[in-house]
Amino acid sequence: SKDNRDQTLEGVEKTLLKRLQRALDVDQIWKREGLSIGKLAHELSIPEYRLRRLINERLGYKNFADFINSHRIKVAKAALSDPAQATLSISQLAFDLGYGSLGPFNRAFKASTDLSPTQWRTQKLADS
Repeated sequence: SKDNRDQTLEGVEKTLLKRLQRALDVDQIWKREGLSIGKLAHELSIPEYRLRRLINERLGYKNFADFINSHRIKVAKAALSDPAQATLSISQLAFDLGYGSLGPFNRAFKASTDLSPTQWRTQKLADS
């Protein structure tokens, strides 16, 4: 029946979500420069279309780059707000997060926060 099929699909999706979450949180795959949806799908041993559907439809991201950037920016915001990391250069942070260069990191950060990484850091460290 359709209900059983839906429940099975949901079980499969939950398993995939758990594997994806583990890859993000534990393995920190978002740090890898040049990570593609194909590489991640291969690593999770699932078809690329299924991973794409999970990211776009289930998790609500525009695309894979949007998904990875959101994780990188979340980590960047925390690092830039941390007084203990105040001496870490913005470019070093960008490389640590898997960006190949500073430009894409600055653009992604500003698109997400309306501030440059430097402005964000200055504001957050002044608040703390």
